[in-house]
Amino acid sequence: MEKTISIDYTINEAQVMLEIIDIAVRARGVDAAEAGLFFTKKIRNKLNEILPATTPAPAQGAVADNLFAPHVVKP
Repeated sequence: MEKTISIDYTINEAQVMLEIIDIAVRARGVDAAEAGLFFTKKIRNKLNEILPATTPAPAQGAVADNLFAPHVVKP
């Protein structure tokens, strides 16, 4: 079995990681898409475990997935 490591992130840090992955995939294109999707799914699954299941519906015309919205890392 492959050895694993664990890293703890705040919700804000995890959302910023998703943004960084998104930027990397956009910069590298298809070459980075598979790895980006793998890590994005892994982070989103963890976020979905801890974030409330009932979130307000987005405004009409808004993007439903706001995990890529701008976030600020707070010290």
